Amino acid sequence: MQLRKKKRFFTIMIIPHTEESIVSIRIPLYLFQSLGIILLISLLVSFFWIKSYQQLKGEATAVPQLREDNRTLNEQIDLLARETEELIRKVNQMDDLSREICNLLELPLPKKMSNSDPIRLVHNENARVLSSRGENQVMERTSLNISHLQVSIPDQSEKLLQLKEDIVQHQKQMASTPSIWPVRGRVTSEFGPRISPITRRREFHFGIDIAGSRGSPIYAAADGKVIFAAYRRGFGNTVILNHGDSLSTLYAHLKSFNVSVGSEVKKGQVLGYMGSTGYSTGAHVHYEVHKKGVAVNPGGYLP
Repeated sequence: MQLRKKKRFFTIMIIPHTEESIVSIRIPLYLFQSLGIILLISLLVSFFWIKSYQQLKGEATAVPQLREDNRTLNEQIDLLARETEELIRKVNQMDDLSREICNLLELPLPKKMSNSDPIRLVHNENARVLSSRGENQVMERTSLNISHLQVSIPDQSEKLLQLKEDIVQHQKQMASTPSIWPVRGRVTSEFGPRISPITRRREFHFGIDIAGSRGSPIYAAADGKVIFAAYRRGFGNTVILNHGDSLSTLYAHLKSFNVSVGSEVKKGQVLGYMGSTGYSTGAHVHYEVHKKGVAVNPGGYLP
């Protein structure tokens, strides 16, 4: 094949080995230029197509892993949501328990507790793990619940601390309130009007008399402080306890003392021993309870 350029044409001459005539073909130059451009474009398109195919193939390989990662993440989000809801339920249970404790101890509800409602639980049972709408609902639900917990947990802690203080105060009050018999024995004279066994005249008896064996221990009816422990006319050897809250108790006709003025005593502690000192007809203890300085019926403070 022989190419020969003449002006703006290419000439292709075909020379046979035989004696046949030579064939000449003239092709314009612009046709070759056009074919070159088309070939170049084809090569570029092929290159970009191969690159895109390789990229798509790589992405297609990663899609299953991405789906699995997304599924695992959504499961973790849903688990967090359920655990958050369980925490809120437990906080509400703690609040209910605090109320029950207050009721059992006959304590007033703490201010914060009496004005508070159970934590509002935000939930959505229709959330789906692989649904974008469901995922958004779970995340929104969890976010709201966490916000509630951030507010409620410190508030609940404050309520429980206040409840603890109230219980401690209540225990102190109960311990300082007369509630036990000062001695085991037989009541021989009640609180109220009576005929005096000494003067045989009608009088008001400001306590109760409990007879028993000489030397029997006399117990403090409540926690308190000894403000008097000495001989007193008519009452003989007498102990007076101040229990606070305007309450006091008196124990008279003792044989001997087991405490002294200024001593702090506990409920059930031995104050002295039964005797018959003062104006007495036999071994017994005269027991009085005073509220705001006025004698009241001890029967209201006995089990």
